[in-house]
Amino acid sequence: MHARRIALLLCGLLALAAAAGAAEKKAVSGEVFPFKIYRQTLDNGLKVLAVPIDSPGTIAYYIVMRTGSRDEVEAGHSGFAHFFEHMMFRGTKQHSADDYSQTMTRLGLDVNAFTSEDMTVYHLYGPAKALPTIIEYEADRFQNLSYDEPAFRTEAGAILGEYVKSASNPGQKMYEKMVETAFTRHTYGHTVIGYLKDIENMPSGYEYSRQFFRRYYTPDNTTIFVAGDFDRPATLALIEKAYGGWKGKLDAMPVPREQKQRQSRRAQVDWDKPTLPRLWITWHTSGADDLKRAAVQNLLNAYLFGPTSTLYQNLVLGKQLVDSMEPTYNDHRDPYLFGVIMLVKDAKNLRTVETAVLREIKNLAGGRVDAKRLEAVRSNLRYSNIMGLDTANVATVTLAVSTALTADTNYLNKEFDAVAEVQPRDLQEFAKQHFMDLNRTTVTLVTAARKGAGR
Repeated sequence: MHARRIALLLCGLLALAAAAGAAEKKAVSGEVFPFKIYRQTLDNGLKVLAVPIDSPGTIAYYIVMRTGSRDEVEAGHSGFAHFFEHMMFRGTKQHSADDYSQTMTRLGLDVNAFTSEDMTVYHLYGPAKALPTIIEYEADRFQNLSYDEPAFRTEAGAILGEYVKSASNPGQKMYEKMVETAFTRHTYGHTVIGYLKDIENMPSGYEYSRQFFRRYYTPDNTTIFVAGDFDRPATLALIEKAYGGWKGKLDAMPVPREQKQRQSRRAQVDWDKPTLPRLWITWHTSGADDLKRAAVQNLLNAYLFGPTSTLYQNLVLGKQLVDSMEPTYNDHRDPYLFGVIMLVKDAKNLRTVETAVLREIKNLAGGRVDAKRLEAVRSNLRYSNIMGLDTANVATVTLAVSTALTADTNYLNKEFDAVAEVQPRDLQEFAKQHFMDLNRTTVTLVTAARKGAGR
């Protein structure tokens, strides 16, 4: 059985590689993504990105479907992008699920997948000698996925079990409450796993699942990334032979635009088990296609809420009202939310903490920007990402996720070029434009006992 995970709040793209160790061998380049990318598009629209990296004997192979929960437009059918993350491991007439699993294990490959709001990503990592088999098996399952209605119903039932399990996590419940409160039209208003009612009804959606697969799992909606130690001409020839006969055209449903928020919104999650109270504050902001504003937001993540920020120093280290503080912005295809989530030590301090955040936002909009600290944040952001690209696997996921946002294979470098140009006044102008009370959504989570203590 393969391992599965859901990227419910996909790690911020620009922070993705920061946790990795320093690279020992890397191409010399002034760009944040320093490796040469070779691009090829097949006649059927399938895009292939080949990235030779000095990683002797290892290979990363990523298949990115530019389809996520944002594409689940039709009422009653949320959760199908994530569903296919599971279903794609059900096998084909040529290679059964057991055959696939046993073969990948025998070859020593790490096989996994994840779904986000904007994409579904299937990835394999391991010995380079396995590449011909990887191409054969992956091409087969993406073109010839085979499942009957009983198999569909079984997997749909497993999705419900996954939802029930995740529902025991207070962070998941806050995520649900936040997006359903902040969004009134856009499909970002439901979580990646989907609405509970839709998941409960999913077993009756066999015919719809076939329709969803035909609509979105098409070659022109797919990008393959191959990185590491491989023979580029031979690999491209194998891919063209294996995938060249794949037919179909993307038939995406239009995604509704979110209307401008004109009044602040507030919601609360009442939790029935012991946990620290939580506060999550967000504002609607622009998507990844607005490079300058995406750059500003990635800098503001650390500038406003990182360990060197005034808020962190005051609320976490100084007064110790907050147990943890995490920025929650990451790049999305469409306008999304910029914000911060905090675990507060006592519910009676929720309002004090919220006031402190809003005061800092007001200071920013008023022009109080520490240029020296902004420069330090910028330098650390660039350095941590460059030094994080130390394996073919990390380099590939970084490239794959950034490309899926805008379909631009050079997006990461462009965004960091924009980061380099951000000035203190840009932070101020962004705050004045977006961090208004009427554009704000606030969600709290409290337990019954702490709720009473806070009165």
